[in-house]
Amino acid sequence: MRQTHILKKLGCFLLGFTLVASFSACGEKRPGGSSVGPGGKPSGSISVICYEAGFGTKWLDEMAKQFSSALGVTVKVKKSYVNGELISLLNDNSQNDDVVMALGSMFAPQDSKFLTDLSPVYNSVPEGGTKPIKEAMNPSIYNKLLTEDGKIYQMNWADPVCGIVLNKTVVDRIFPEGYEIPNTTDELIRFCNEIKAEGVYPFSISTSISYWDYLHWVWWAQYAGYDNYIDYYWGYYQKEQPDGTTVRTLAENGEVLGMLGRLESVKVAENLLKKENGYMHKYADSMTWQEAQIAFVGQGYAGQDMTESAMMVNGQWLENEVQSYLLTKPQDLVMIKTPVISSLVKTLENKSMTDETLSAVIDAIDEGKSSYAGVSEKDFTRISEARRMVYSATFDHCCAIPAKSKNKPLAMEFLRFMASDMGQSIYAKYLNGLTMPYGYDVGDNVTDFVKSRYENFPDYIPICIDFSSPLVYRQGHTAYTTGSGAGLDGVLYKGNTAEWVIEDTKTTLMASWDKIILAAK
Repeated sequence: MRQTHILKKLGCFLLGFTLVASFSACGEKRPGGSSVGPGGKPSGSISVICYEAGFGTKWLDEMAKQFSSALGVTVKVKKSYVNGELISLLNDNSQNDDVVMALGSMFAPQDSKFLTDLSPVYNSVPEGGTKPIKEAMNPSIYNKLLTEDGKIYQMNWADPVCGIVLNKTVVDRIFPEGYEIPNTTDELIRFCNEIKAEGVYPFSISTSISYWDYLHWVWWAQYAGYDNYIDYYWGYYQKEQPDGTTVRTLAENGEVLGMLGRLESVKVAENLLKKENGYMHKYADSMTWQEAQIAFVGQGYAGQDMTESAMMVNGQWLENEVQSYLLTKPQDLVMIKTPVISSLVKTLENKSMTDETLSAVIDAIDEGKSSYAGVSEKDFTRISEARRMVYSATFDHCCAIPAKSKNKPLAMEFLRFMASDMGQSIYAKYLNGLTMPYGYDVGDNVTDFVKSRYENFPDYIPICIDFSSPLVYRQGHTAYTTGSGAGLDGVLYKGNTAEWVIEDTKTTLMASWDKIILAAK
């Protein structure tokens, strides 16, 4: 029924698109080169290459087909199956396709001026829209991609948020009288203990992949505050003054590495991930990430362990990746909001606030309230900011037009089509209702999983490594190191402590800090 509804809408959009033959208003000058046909309509052909990630590429095949049919042009779709391949080609300025949809950061080739300014695309109103793309999309995402000179070189081909996915089928069964979704990390730990007592694994996990970055980076940002978290990647910290105030200061000697939220967040992750605490799947260090997902949706692990799992840290692509298993054994999966780190109270004016009160304030925020009795405006604002934070892989899923493209007008027209209602209808059709961050309303006729994603993260604050910082893309500044190069999930699961992680990171980054900090000067 849902796909039929979307297909009907798609047909209407295609008819309208064919009639107007373009997305721009009458008389608008075409962006980019000179590959235009009669009446100023882009013509010719382009090639679009996309990394085959968790969202697949069937939606892209359909977009190319409909776009080609409507404009009488040729769009060749190509697939990349090697992680990092497309970014490497862009960095070398050797990418010969007209539109590149990659997995990874594009800020290095952008800095090298290897990408095309997409401002004309963002400033346009696509077919079916009522406002320019830049005004319709999530402002936090747009502003992060915007450069200091007002130009913008990247567009998102996915808008994935990541965090805790709850297997509602399992949890409803073990708690038939009901349960509370945890608002804080202390509540999350109690929830895990209750789940474990019912003979169910609190979390399915594979230590071969660092999906728990999706939680502890958010906890760090919640504790530090968004601006301070972002400043870490730019090499700045808040230096305390004699009068008790702080001043934003360049960390010449690596002072930013001592940001307290880093240790606090990894402490929580250590408690949850440590093998001996029993919150993780028994075969966490044996399963691949695919096997961990299969176990999470009730299929067990390799016939050896059929114990169910209540939660998994993953991204909004999960439902698409496990679709075939859900057909054989339906499970109700939902995304939940990332719990707020309980130690946040140490940073508040009221440092004696209990976790119970913190949770009650979070409930009030979720209900849309703007204050809470007995809580200062400053504290309420801090908690509200923390509640809106979620890990975003959106900046890992960007597309661009190489500066050397031979048909920029048609490539730009394709990107406008992608952001249009018709383009987003196609995307939603193949991804159970998921859309890109361009303001398209897919309606209520979606899966519970997709519905939970949009209900819980309508206007989120994106947390991730700030790839736009030259300290990151030029000098390799990062959040954490783990000695052997293993992910944080694995080293904490094996018993390493949060203090060890912080000290290892300091030692590793300080060895090249003089070079890292040069990028900030």
